Amino acid sequence: MKKIKDFLLLLKAELNRDFIFMKRYPLEPISFLFFMYLILLAILFGFHQLAGEGILNREKMILGYSLMQFVLSTQMGWSGQIQNESQTGTLEQLSISGHTLGEVLMARGFSQFPRQVVSFFILLNAYTFSLKNLNFHLTETFVYVILHLFVMAIGIFGMSYLFAGITLLYKRVGFFFQIVNFAFLGLFWQDRSSLGFGVMQIIYDHFPLTIGMAALQNLFTPNSNPLNVDWLYFILHSLVFCVIGYTGFYFMERRARRLGLLSQY
Repeated sequence: MKKIKDFLLLLKAELNRDFIFMKRYPLEPISFLFFMYLILLAILFGFHQLAGEGILNREKMILGYSLMQFVLSTQMGWSGQIQNESQTGTLEQLSISGHTLGEVLMARGFSQFPRQVVSFFILLNAYTFSLKNLNFHLTETFVYVILHLFVMAIGIFGMSYLFAGITLLYKRVGFFFQIVNFAFLGLFWQDRSSLGFGVMQIIYDHFPLTIGMAALQNLFTPNSNPLNVDWLYFILHSLVFCVIGYTGFYFMERRARRLGLLSQY
């Protein structure tokens, strides 16, 4: 019980920290969203010029891209802060505090979730406003989308733990993570029916992010049933992925501690 109470206090502190960050540095998240918004507009314009609009599944491209932004924000919220704190020396202080580094990262993940959900909806609404004839029914499925994003976030935490562990060991890994994130975008845009049977099909069917992508596609389909989702399957895969990520982070943190990598470069 005391452990839960301590974690809730830590979560409250991280929520206040995130609010102060947003209040003090509002231009950074706004500029990031605007930059992400322009990138997909340029991609859609290029596809339209090369191949015409008829063959594009714009809804899937926009949804997949918005989810990549959701993943990127979470991942950068963990590994990016580890890079910053390793430079300032506060990472070493954090690692010897009353909470484990894994607990602090989990609290940060939950505290940043509201901001990332707002960013996700801002991006979708911006594309809906800018591009005509998009079939996104945002108001009708608002609550269900948040629930799906929350379950997805648990799976994303597992991936973020792995990224955070790699950051502890190697520090300068920004470009590597950008490559991985764009690989996720390709997975989001992939047509499941074209995969057949093989490794990619297994990844697509069991990866929490693609499970969530398929569920969100169903939500945004006109006249779809928002309850037509295998929640147990979805939640179980996200939890398993989170546990795997946390376990990997635990061993990478131990190695970083043995090598004295929790302070400076």
